[in-house]
Amino acid sequence: MIKVTALEQFAADDRGSGYFWDNSRMGNFLLCYRNAGSSSGQHYHEGKSPNKAPEILYLFTGEVEIHWCPLNEKEIKVTTVKAPARLEIPVNVWHQLIAVTDCCFIELNSLEDVQQDSIRVWRNDFEKMINVKP
Repeated sequence: MIKVTALEQFAADDRGSGYFWDNSRMGNFLLCYRNAGSSSGQHYHEGKSPNKAPEILYLFTGEVEIHWCPLNEKEIKVTTVKAPARLEIPVNVWHQLIAVTDCCFIELNSLEDVQQDSIRVWRNDFEKMINVKP
């Protein structure tokens, strides 16, 4: 459900390396630096904002774990992602980003998109929700 795509490398030499990344979105975006061990997210999006349907992140440095679960499922899955990579998170998928190392990523959405289309559900509360027996 979470889509992770490695970025295509176009060059590498003693100076470093270069990668292609595609951006068809416009506007103000969020550049985020996270410290190892920190957590972000613990929410899902309903698709009210086009820039959250899907949510797209580009991880530029470091390693993260994405903990995620579609709202109609009962198990939180974990996907480990190493930079450089593109992450795509569909609507109605609860997710939490945990920085395994210090990292840097960009979210292709604005703070207004986040405020308009983020339903916060803390992990403990989400775990209780998905473990309710009918």
